[in-house]
Amino acid sequence: NHNQVILAHSGAGKSYLATLMVLRSLFHGIEVMVVDPENEYERLAQAVGGTVVKLGASQGAINPLDLPRTQTEDALTEGALFCHTLCSTLLEGTMPEERAVLDRAILAAYEAKGITSDPRTHARPSPLLGDVVSLLGEQPVERSLAVRLDPFVSGSHKGLFDRPTTVRPEGHLVVLSLRDVPDDPPEVRAAAIMTALDAVWRQVCSGPRRPRVVVVDEAWLLLGEDSAARFLARLAKSARKYWCGLTTVTQDVGDVLSSDLGQAVLTNSATQVLLRQSSQAIPALGQAFQLSEGERSYLQTCDQGRGLFCAGTERAALQVVASPEEHELVTSDPAELQAMETAS
Repeated sequence: NHNQVILAHSGAGKSYLATLMVLRSLFHGIEVMVVDPENEYERLAQAVGGTVVKLGASQGAINPLDLPRTQTEDALTEGALFCHTLCSTLLEGTMPEERAVLDRAILAAYEAKGITSDPRTHARPSPLLGDVVSLLGEQPVERSLAVRLDPFVSGSHKGLFDRPTTVRPEGHLVVLSLRDVPDDPPEVRAAAIMTALDAVWRQVCSGPRRPRVVVVDEAWLLLGEDSAARFLARLAKSARKYWCGLTTVTQDVGDVLSSDLGQAVLTNSATQVLLRQSSQAIPALGQAFQLSEGERSYLQTCDQGRGLFCAGTERAALQVVASPEEHELVTSDPAELQAMETAS
C-alpha cells in the first residue's frame, strides 16, 4: 500500500512537499499523474519534459467518450457507463426513462463510428457527446433530454465536453490542470473534474503495468463533489491492485474527517503527513490520530515544512529538506519565481 495523505494548514508547505515527492518519484522511474486544480505543477512538468493537459473551453480537451485501452469487450460498456455518469452530473440527475433513451443513443453513436464490443474496433476514433445528442429522437423524453444537453455540445461549454482529445494524458509525468475550468455553474466544474479523474483511472487500469503515483492536490475541492469523492475512495481502495499509489493533499481537514468517503481515503492510506495545523482543526485531528498534548501543541506552532510523519501507531518528527536544484524546480514562492525570471 503506497497511499499517502498530506494534511496541512494553508501556507504550511504541503504543495511544496507534494511537488518535491513528485520530482523524487520521477528520479526512481515512477510514473506520476497529477490532478492540479491551481496549475502549480506546470513549471515542473515543463522542466522534466512532462505532459500538461489544461482543461478549459479555449484550452485542451479530453473526449469523455474515449475508451480505455484494455483490449477487452468490457471497454465499450465502461465507456458508455462513464458517459451516463457525465450526463447525469451535467444535468444534476436523470430519470430512469431518460437513462434508457440515453443508453440507446450512446451505443448508437459508438456503432456509427464502427465501434462495437469487438476489441479490434476500439482503436477507432471515438464519437463526441454532440454525436450522442444528435441521435436522440423526437419522442418527448428524447427531445427534452436533447434540449437539456444542448448547452454542453453547442453552447459556451462545447469546448469542454464536445471536442476530440487534444493531448493524450500519457508519459512519465502528466499534469491535468483544472485552473481554467469555470467555477459556475457548479455542475460544469464537477463534470470537468470527473472527466479528468476518468482519464487518470483509464491510464492506471489500462495503461502498461508499471509503478505509478496519482497525486490529487487541493483534494478538498474534489471531496465536496459526490462523484469525485467516490472516485477518490475507489482509487484509494483499488490503487495497489494496479501497482499504483494515491497521494491526497488537502488543507481542509474537516472534509476528510467529516465524510464517509473522506474517511475511506484516510483509512486506506498507509502513511500520513501532518504539517502545521490551524487551532480549529486540532481537536478533530487529535482525536482521529490520537495525538498527545505535546503533538497537538507542536502542530500548531511548528515552522513551515515541519510536522509529523505517521505510519500506523508510529510517528516521527518530519522536516522537508530540498537540495538547491530541487528547490529551484518545486518552489512556488512568487518572489523567488520573479527573481528567477529576472535572472534568466
